[in-house]
Amino acid sequence: MASPLDFLKKGRLHGLNHVGVTVNDFEAAVKWYSEMFDWHLMNEMTIEGEQANSLAALYGEEDLKIRLGFMGTQSEALLELFEFQPKSEPQRTVWTRPGYTHAAISVTNVPAVKAELEARGVEFVTDVQFTNGAHWAFFLDPDGNLIEIIDYHALRLPMKFFPNLVGKILKKMQFGAYYI
Repeated sequence: MASPLDFLKKGRLHGLNHVGVTVNDFEAAVKWYSEMFDWHLMNEMTIEGEQANSLAALYGEEDLKIRLGFMGTQSEALLELFEFQPKSEPQRTVWTRPGYTHAAISVTNVPAVKAELEARGVEFVTDVQFTNGAHWAFFLDPDGNLIEIIDYHALRLPMKFFPNLVGKILKKMQFGAYYI
């Protein structure tokens, strides 16, 4: 029987690299994410014409102008921003429909971070919650994309440095039935 990681024989799996988000205004989004989180634009490119049309199966439309760039964060993960022309109307995230729902930012002291972000005009859609050893809260970026701030407290270091190892240990314990 083949191992789930047989594909790695010719390459190496490094982990989650980035999250992509579509924004209405590229410059405004760069400024907002920089002001709120001290993240900075690392690159920028525009795709249009024939090159953009070759990606129509990916983006679902032809004749787009696509502007994108990566923002560096305080971790290995990056935030990729997309701006499309022509623009589409934003849609509210539907949590009950399969698909990605949000990005999460690891912080310490969720109440203090929430208060600071609110003082800067950020709109939160939840109060601070405490579930399974973690404090968390959700807010919206200027385009209505959901973002979570979360503090894992005592699990912060294992979650930062060894999340897959923690998962492998729990696979052998309480979550073993998922892998049968």
